[in-house]
Amino acid sequence: MKVLRLFKESLKGLNHSKLNTSLMMLGIVIGIAALTVIVSIGQGAKVKVIDRMNSYGFGSDAFLMASGGGKIFSSRRTKATTLSLKDAEDIRQLPNAKVVGVYQRERDIRVAYKNKNKTTRVEGSTPLWQVVRKWDMKEGRFIEDQDVTGVKRVAVIGNTIVREFFGNETPIGKYIRIKNVFFEVIGILERKGTTGGGHDADDRLVIPITTSAQRIFNRNYLNSIRVLVNDPSKVNITAERAREILRKNHRLPPSVEDDFRVITAEGLLKRITESSRTLNQMLVLISTISLLVSGIVIMNIMLVSVNERIREIGIKRSLGATRRAILLQFLMEAVLVALFGGIIGIALGLVIAKFLPLMTSISTAISWQPFVLGFAFSFLVGVLFGMQPARKATQLNPVEAFK
Repeated sequence: MKVLRLFKESLKGLNHSKLNTSLMMLGIVIGIAALTVIVSIGQGAKVKVIDRMNSYGFGSDAFLMASGGGKIFSSRRTKATTLSLKDAEDIRQLPNAKVVGVYQRERDIRVAYKNKNKTTRVEGSTPLWQVVRKWDMKEGRFIEDQDVTGVKRVAVIGNTIVREFFGNETPIGKYIRIKNVFFEVIGILERKGTTGGGHDADDRLVIPITTSAQRIFNRNYLNSIRVLVNDPSKVNITAERAREILRKNHRLPPSVEDDFRVITAEGLLKRITESSRTLNQMLVLISTISLLVSGIVIMNIMLVSVNERIREIGIKRSLGATRRAILLQFLMEAVLVALFGGIIGIALGLVIAKFLPLMTSISTAISWQPFVLGFAFSFLVGVLFGMQPARKATQLNPVEAFK
């Protein structure tokens, strides 16, 4: 009953001056709304990265061995001539290795159809490309084993090549030129869209790896080896075993760094998170400053309110109200203002986060974090900045209130 009575008295006190209450809430609303949007953007970026990795077959059950040393997003430290089919075959012997796909690829290769030409990404691979990339076919068929063993001149093309070369014409059975070598189009890949880095994933074509090695690239080494595992919980262990195999095959002494890169979904996500951490920290700092400013506003307005309500405080003290009761009332008023402002701020932030992807290219995701952070920050601001006005109210002499 005492808590309920204190709550009612606090609401009555806030209702005493609606303008002051609104001014106190304004800063909290802005700060919490900004914090909610920031958290939603961060969650959206993480979800987008995970979805994008999964859509390209790079989920928690896969890892990649890329040629050339260095870190994930850095330029290669060594020339990319070190990965071989033997490396892939040795990795395939690992107990947890389920599927091992091999790749040769180059960007900006000139391709043509009739009087149309463009540059695109050409990839040489095997039938397992479709498995490890988890990429479905829209039309036709994918590369088969006989295409690889027979060094066939066949190609599977992406949606962008279909649009730019063929329009409404059916590509299946038509011939395109890759470096003046004619290839028959046997299939069309399902559309993927734009990658997180802004690249057109559909601007590519895939040919048998034997054909790419002998007729297009004139080389035997690989650009990368992609591995799907049976047990995702052991993907890091399997990746480390694969690293040991490659170091042994490449005869690298302990003092020499890897001449390849091991990329896991966990490592990729961690790297992306680290890259965006500085920006997120700055935005959170801005929101925190906004909340601190709003807390100072709450404290100052409540100090003024205490002076305006001296007579009210004196009457309550003369009727038996204790200093503790007065302190709790004014402290609860500050907390309620902050919490009400926090609720409005969370709601406003969620609305902005909901419509932000419709107006910009920024992705957002709604999670539990804005609610917890919003209420926590609001409560702390109310307690920290409401304590001083509440103490001042308890220090008033009841006799002086009636002078």
